[in-house]
Amino acid sequence: MARKERRSPRVERIRALLDSGDHAAARKEARGVVADASAPSEERDAAAALLSSLAPDPGAVAAGAVGVTAAIAIAVVVLLRGS
Repeated sequence: MARKERRSPRVERIRALLDSGDHAAARKEARGVVADASAPSEERDAAAALLSSLAPDPGAVAAGAVGVTAAIAIAVVVLLRGS
């Protein structure tokens, strides 16, 4: 294995947690690596990249907010017309 292809055990642990579906533990571990000033910069960068991959898509968040707003507006209109 080439030197560049080697990953630190901490980054491998984060990947293993992600692969197993434990996103909360992966997020916690990645935050710990990013906050560790003694960690090598490559390790912190890899953890930061994995952490950013867990962030929700802004478009999906916006679409969800629009959907909730529309549902509330429809419910209000239906309730007010029914009285």
